[in-house]
Amino acid sequence: MRKLITTVAFFVLLFSFFSANAQVKTNLSNPDKISNKGKFNKSYKTDIDFEVPKKNIKELLENEEADYASTNEDRPFRLAIAIPVDIDITKQANWSFENKFAYGKFSIRLNGALSSSINFDKFNLPSNTEMYIYNESGNMITGPITEKENNPNNVWGSWVYQGEYLNIEIKTPTSTYKDLILHSNNIAYGYKHIYQIETAGFGTSESCNINVICPLGTGWETERNSVALVLNDNGQDWCSGAMVMNTCNTNRPFFLTANHCFTGQNVNAWRFMFQAWSPTCPHPGVNNDGVTYNGSTLRANWAGTDFCLVELSNTPPANSGINYAGWNRNTADIIQTTIIHHPQGDVMKISRDNQAPVFDNFLGAQCWRLGLDQGATQGGSSGAPYFDQNHRIIGQHYGIDDGNLPVCNRSRKFGGRFDLSWTGGGTNATRLSNWLDPSNSGAMTTNTTNVSLLTPTTFSISGSEQFCNTSTTYSIPGLPLGATVTWSTLPYLFGNYPSGSAIINTPNSPTTTLTKTADGVFILRATISNVCGSGTIQIQKQIVAGPPLISIIGPYDPIQHTIMGVACAGEEYYFISNDSETGQTYTWTLFPPPGSGEFPRLFSGSQVQFDFVVTGYHTLRVSKTNSCGTTYTDMNINVQECFYFRLSTSPNPATNQINVVIDDETYQVKALSTDTDVKFELFNFNTGLQQRQWAFKNVQNRFNLNLSGVNAGVYILRATKGKYK
Repeated sequence: MRKLITTVAFFVLLFSFFSANAQVKTNLSNPDKISNKGKFNKSYKTDIDFEVPKKNIKELLENEEADYASTNEDRPFRLAIAIPVDIDITKQANWSFENKFAYGKFSIRLNGALSSSINFDKFNLPSNTEMYIYNESGNMITGPITEKENNPNNVWGSWVYQGEYLNIEIKTPTSTYKDLILHSNNIAYGYKHIYQIETAGFGTSESCNINVICPLGTGWETERNSVALVLNDNGQDWCSGAMVMNTCNTNRPFFLTANHCFTGQNVNAWRFMFQAWSPTCPHPGVNNDGVTYNGSTLRANWAGTDFCLVELSNTPPANSGINYAGWNRNTADIIQTTIIHHPQGDVMKISRDNQAPVFDNFLGAQCWRLGLDQGATQGGSSGAPYFDQNHRIIGQHYGIDDGNLPVCNRSRKFGGRFDLSWTGGGTNATRLSNWLDPSNSGAMTTNTTNVSLLTPTTFSISGSEQFCNTSTTYSIPGLPLGATVTWSTLPYLFGNYPSGSAIINTPNSPTTTLTKTADGVFILRATISNVCGSGTIQIQKQIVAGPPLISIIGPYDPIQHTIMGVACAGEEYYFISNDSETGQTYTWTLFPPPGSGEFPRLFSGSQVQFDFVVTGYHTLRVSKTNSCGTTYTDMNINVQECFYFRLSTSPNPATNQINVVIDDETYQVKALSTDTDVKFELFNFNTGLQQRQWAFKNVQNRFNLNLSGVNAGVYILRATKGKYK
């Protein structure tokens, strides 16, 4: 029996790096209706792709009422029930492929639902992908949603849309189509009217609630930009909360809400909508377009004061308009309390107690007790900040004990005390102090501050990644006052590049100048000390000294987004330089077997594309020129008559393991059996060095590969099969 070895490779991305400034706009009053052709004006089929049967809304409301019969209201606002689903939108959507993009649409109908939202438990958007989510007519729409929403937990959730329809529409490059991951495990079926149709109001909270834009909110413009409406992990419940300052004045996105909003929840999938207020007073006809951030990490919580502190997964950028609220640990001389909140998920409201708050106990938690003079609270107000007369947080809303009264007559309010939350339960996981005062300054108060005035929590080295001659200057923008920097260089230990070197002229200064001593690659490291509460921080930058360094990756299949182990005669491929730089000059030359007449057919900077005509060994050369000189590198290509197969993987990006399926049905020439020997090899994408190998004897086409211990990075997985049939 003949033996045939076939090699296929593809990208495996481990521990991806994600944007720190992801935010998404949701337009809740979109005037531009969307037709069946969708946002991208494509001829999609009009069928519903997935349906949820109609629920008995009266029964759902009665069940909820029975669960909360007490006059003590201490719960978030429940707007929906979670419907478990198993929807792989990537595979099940209606796709069309045009030019360099794939366009997909997936439509869901939740029969009889008053609102809807969708949650993804597997989520990854490739670069240059745009996704929109909207209701039936598109009068509520979120997007564009891009790769900036990718996160280490691979989860993401939509906002809440009016009505029973959800449309997910996607535009993604065909070259990275297989990297798109959109799997939903949960859809929220709304059973309450949360969006008013009448012009008398946008939401459904009681009329005694006062819009924050109204005169009572004058002077609170800064604080309202710290408050957000929080949607929980499965889209069922709404709460309120606020961004909070730390004593280091760093842009670390801590968010304070109520512990009873957290209990049993996965905060990784929480959603936070800021700046959701009506532009009109007294009756809101529309809502502002809210700015939504997805995901957070639990930092501390304690039932003793009903507080929960999370840290947003994404840091608001300097131009976001978001503020971090100040706080007050003193309990004396508080003469007035103001609450800013989202009752029943409505547009932002404001309430006021004109008397001094008093200490009290509510359901076992140490609280402030208020007697409201203006405004109200309702479900959804849970977790809202209590501000003193100096606009500093003194607690967060817990609940009421007069739920037997009409909403507008319920004046007694209870909120967990910030001063006691400071030490909480005595551990970092049950107190605020180590998070909001990491340097142990002992500060009793902080002031509300715009994010643009805060010190960054991450740093980078500014300066050229390459220099030719004598010297180049490097610095670290945004260093906080008092921080010190020590510079050093390290050899470059990866790949086959020569290790360059340089002299550091000012090693102990925020700015330094390097003088080149040898061509090659080296690492510039900055060690930053005396940053408030952060200890020592190290950052690095790769520097190329002298003429350009260059390498080739390929043969690369542009349709399947796959690096092939061998090239096949009669197939189209392209090759890329992984050292692509703007402003550089690239020259590609192909040296085919003698007399074959094979030449490249398309040149494009750092990329070349062509067809192979004959088998045999070809040599591809790329030259790159910059201001330092010209260098080149060669790649030998073995062109064969090929039998090949395809692989599918999940998840990708991966963490500790990856599942691989060999699809023999896609052979151009069906030549290999699934019952055969298979070998997998994992290669570093940048260096080409093998990292790991697995071998399987006489197995079928499904495999589980253990990736434990593999460092973060981009890798190529190669599969080789034998036993020609």
